Amino acid sequence: MTPIARGGMARRHGGWARGLRRTAVALAAPPLAAALAFGAARESAYGSLGDWGFFLGGLLLPLVLLGWHAALAARRGARLVSLSALPAGLGALCAFVSVGQSALEERGVDISCVVLKVTEHTETESTRDADGHWTSRSSTSYDHRLDCPAGGPEHLNTPARLAKEGESLTVLYDPRGKVSPRAAGDVHGWGLRATAAVAVAAAVLLGLAGGIREAYEKRGLRP
Repeated sequence: MTPIARGGMARRHGGWARGLRRTAVALAAPPLAAALAFGAARESAYGSLGDWGFFLGGLLLPLVLLGWHAALAARRGARLVSLSALPAGLGALCAFVSVGQSALEERGVDISCVVLKVTEHTETESTRDADGHWTSRSSTSYDHRLDCPAGGPEHLNTPARLAKEGESLTVLYDPRGKVSPRAAGDVHGWGLRATAAVAVAAAVLLGLAGGIREAYEKRGLRP
């Protein structure tokens, strides 16, 4: 076999090996991010993890890892692998939020509270695109000040007004104080876990398709 032929085979083999490694990373990134988010949230709800560990390990770290993974894939032209970070991020967020709601389902206490006052808060965020156009987005939340039996919460912040002043509101709260209270009927731990599983599965499939395509297209381009 000539040196040129041997060099061509080496490039093809090296390209396939590199493609397989990248495919393995694309398959592992979504479940790893979801596992990190779920693990940190669970350690906070059931263990002794503090607020900083809860935020950094459960939210920031998984999203940063997925962003870095997507940026590397986009730089080398692996569009499907880069896009897989979107459902992967959704899966990580759903896994993160599902832990607190599952804890409320398991050990939460239902109490009836009286709404003393409802305060509306509106925040507006403006962004500027590459053409110099500004876009504004507003989000509104409602802070319900509550009069609850001993041990119950004093406030409940929600994206919608749940009751008027003087009305009763049934609240589900964590007697251990590790999980934020929620309105009864607004706890969906199982649904969030199912959404997380579907989103992670979609991300894995996108990563697999993108990894196989990248391995095939670039198998002999570089040693």
